[in-house]
Amino acid sequence: MARFKHKTSQSKIGKVLKKCQFSLLSLVTVLLILGDKAIAQGSVQGSFNAVGTLWILIAASLVFFMNAGFAMLETGFCRTENAVNVLAKNLIVFCIATIAFWLFGFRFMFGDSDSSVIGQVGFVLNLPFPSGTDLNPFPKGFVALSDSWEGRSFASLFFFQLVFAGTAATIVSGAVAERIKFWAFILFSFVLVGFIYPLTGYWVWGGGWLSTVPFQFRDFAGSTVVHSVGGIAALIGAWLLKPRRDKFGYDPVDDSFSGEDNSERFKPHNLSLATLGCLVLWLGWFGFNGGSTSNLAYVPHIIATTLFSAAAGGSAAICFSSIVKGQKISLSSIINGILGGLVGITASSAYVDIVDAGIIGAISGLLVLVGENLLKFLKIDDPVGAIPVHLICGFWGTLAVGIFASPNSSEYQLENYHRVTQTFYQFLGWTSVIFVVSILSIITWISIGLLLHYLVQGSEKTSRERMKGIKRSYAQDYGPFGSIIDLFQIGRQGIRVSVEMEEKGSDATVIP
Repeated sequence: MARFKHKTSQSKIGKVLKKCQFSLLSLVTVLLILGDKAIAQGSVQGSFNAVGTLWILIAASLVFFMNAGFAMLETGFCRTENAVNVLAKNLIVFCIATIAFWLFGFRFMFGDSDSSVIGQVGFVLNLPFPSGTDLNPFPKGFVALSDSWEGRSFASLFFFQLVFAGTAATIVSGAVAERIKFWAFILFSFVLVGFIYPLTGYWVWGGGWLSTVPFQFRDFAGSTVVHSVGGIAALIGAWLLKPRRDKFGYDPVDDSFSGEDNSERFKPHNLSLATLGCLVLWLGWFGFNGGSTSNLAYVPHIIATTLFSAAAGGSAAICFSSIVKGQKISLSSIINGILGGLVGITASSAYVDIVDAGIIGAISGLLVLVGENLLKFLKIDDPVGAIPVHLICGFWGTLAVGIFASPNSSEYQLENYHRVTQTFYQFLGWTSVIFVVSILSIITWISIGLLLHYLVQGSEKTSRERMKGIKRSYAQDYGPFGSIIDLFQIGRQGIRVSVEMEEKGSDATVIP
């Protein structure tokens, strides 16, 4: 009977997904027809590029639909008792990202600024209305953005960059799943999208120091700006939280790895859902990479390299799985191999030919397997494999620009181009971004943990006594570093759910 219900549930999910795909394709078709009619009737006035704007809206819609893919992927990889919590996090994160990016992030990342390090500091972004004399109005302070995307609607650019910012926050969700407090994740997502992500994004895409001579750092669609930033924030969060109870023998009560390793109980509960999520993400990636160019002639090439890299990543995961992991081929490895190939090609999809895209994707698929083994060795718990996919493959994809990018691509025009030098600058740029995001992520996670701890538990006598005991213990064991370790310990307790809640999981009425 249970098996019958499970199959029925999967059938319903499949029907819903088919309806969503049909609706999305119908929307794209209607938009293309309307755009074609607009051009034929001569309704394109001034500097407004209707087709270019239309493609940005379509691409942004595809990337927005990736939220469904991330939700299905994470839910499928986690345990059934935490499905509601996972879905709630994936749903609310885009709501929070929208508010944060509107309030601070977009202006901070793309506004004109005299500084090469910090973007324009402002509050609340207003979207001007089109008029008969100006179909494409831009707010004050966005001259550089207007020049880079000539003729494109400002609102469409905001939508497109918003879904990118939301992706960076969603990446974090998977790595901290099943043990993060709901409000801790919400607060971190707000800070990440509102301040951390735009800061380093400005360096690369907003005219900051990395984009200028001599560095000329290139990241076409976000292997560093989006995926590595989300990946390192996820790594810091997973490291601070430590593993789920019994994973690698971890006991959160004693904060030790002295228990029995019971990793078998953390197997994915629904790989059908995870597979559907992978396919949705693969579809959305065509908009992710394809929408990042203002030259529409390059869109077919970008989609082709994206497709081929993903295919090579999944194939490499099959070929190397038994060698690297010493086990039979697993569906989860294939899924993450495909996603690794997508992340790896994101930085260079407009700069490389299809053969090089295949090489980039294949190495990405291999790196995912190596990364999973590395996390296991370090006892870092990543339920969905977000860290190998987004951080490690993001690093490789960034380096691959310097190694494989072709000067024949009009999207890749550099002054005094030398392959070795550019590879070094790619490494330098990635390292700079990761260093800053790491520091800011640690500060943010710990600050949120301390805030939540003292708000929720600070008034409880038992909590005070427990913290005093922890402080004495660490001060005795670690001497002058005891206070620092104590801060990390208290911060961890502030962002991590209780042992009881972790064991119980979430249901329709409980969101820890």
